[in-house]
Amino acid sequence: MKNALISIITINYNNAEGLQKTIESVKNLKNTSFEYLVIDGGSSDSSSQIIEENKNFIDVAVSEKDEGLYNAINKGIKLASGKIIGLIHSGDTILPNALDNLPALHQQNPDSVLYGALKAVKNGRFDSVWGFNADLLPRQMIPHLAAFVPKSVYSQYGLYNEKYKIAADYECFLRFYKAGVSFVFYDAIVCEFNLEGVSQNKEAETAKEVEEIKKTYGVYQAPGKKQRIKAFIKRFL
Repeated sequence: MKNALISIITINYNNAEGLQKTIESVKNLKNTSFEYLVIDGGSSDSSSQIIEENKNFIDVAVSEKDEGLYNAINKGIKLASGKIIGLIHSGDTILPNALDNLPALHQQNPDSVLYGALKAVKNGRFDSVWGFNADLLPRQMIPHLAAFVPKSVYSQYGLYNEKYKIAADYECFLRFYKAGVSFVFYDAIVCEFNLEGVSQNKEAETAKEVEEIKKTYGVYQAPGKKQRIKAFIKRFL
């Protein structure tokens, strides 16, 4: 649906089973006033077949080699026609009521990033609900897949910095925050997130990127003794 208020972007690479699961969840959304984009990185599995089977539902489909996660997201943002953009990655699922109150909240806060909470699952079982106040961004990232960003904010403050391979979402949102962009809480659990994803499986690399980002924006604080002990125990376990 072109020129819809909301654009939803799914990125995928060689995850046909996850892609099918994600598309089905988007089909189950109760609010149907959105545009749906699937950005595939030139998968060699059956992803292209799934995209073809759902071509009447997908508004924009791209399947070509890309330069990684954030390059694919940036590609989707550039192609999106909606005024506000949400992401749901292949293998994750957006919940049926996720968009219900979003148009009204966006109308009240047209220049704000709207962010909610997400349900984390591991090995197919409920793990936890994640949600953080955006004022904590100098310390930690809010749930990325539970956020909806006005395209005008991306246009004014920039897309994802592809220098970062795992934590570019944190750099992007911290950049918005430091520039004075308003963040407004959206009182909803937006999606179900698979804890077995890329950033969860590369914790040391993620931590290194996050530390670099915090130093760049002047918010880095060396971990105290308590945090170092907790980090050591977590690595050990």
